[in-house]
Amino acid sequence: MVIAAALVAVLLSGCGQPASSASRPTPGATNFSSPHPSPHTTSRPHPAGVPAADMPAPGLTPGIVLHVTVAQVCVTGYAGGVRNVTESEKEAVYARNGVAHVPYQHEVDHLISLDIGGSNDIRNLWPEPYAGRWGARTKDVLENTLHDLVCSRRLSLESAQQQEATNWVAAYLRYVGGGSPPSGGSASSAGGYYASSYGTASTIYCADDPAWKELSKTYLVHFDTFAGARARFPSYHLHRPC
Repeated sequence: MVIAAALVAVLLSGCGQPASSASRPTPGATNFSSPHPSPHTTSRPHPAGVPAADMPAPGLTPGIVLHVTVAQVCVTGYAGGVRNVTESEKEAVYARNGVAHVPYQHEVDHLISLDIGGSNDIRNLWPEPYAGRWGARTKDVLENTLHDLVCSRRLSLESAQQQEATNWVAAYLRYVGGGSPPSGGSASSAGGYYASSYGTASTIYCADDPAWKELSKTYLVHFDTFAGARARFPSYHLHRPC
């Protein structure tokens, strides 16, 4: 009997235990913990005249997306709800790119923006400079444009993701235009303007720009005119044209 019991125990120990129902994905649900690389990002052309720092290294930042649908990314507040980059991860982004973390010089940015399904995975992040023609402010404009194109069904989600990952500057020139990107000049917004008084904030939003709705109400400030907003926050820039 002892031998028989031991044999049964050995046989049972070799059998895989079934996964609990809690560990299995719900059928039809998006598994946000399983990002996958965007295609064709192992190499990346470098646009002429664009500083190297404005185009992330393909080996470090190929671009990673989440398993999401157009309907999901087009829900108001989606990007703010999925944004989750910790301070320790930001420091890791600086370290792996060999860039010194100097306050207000860079933004740890998503190559494939959250607005079109980009992931918070470190392979989708890089320290993007604020300064210059092709700095973070310019890419913000592209991100909003791609989101609008996707949500109006004028551009597929997959194409937007691939173009932003492969050559975001080329995507900017294609969908925004070749003129000078917004630098915080004049604007006209019937509903006024919004800004945050939080210490690290740097952006003014037109009332019809849904991005301002992601700001904390604790620090939210409304202005009737753009001039009034700039008078209060002279270093701030306009998020996108009204």
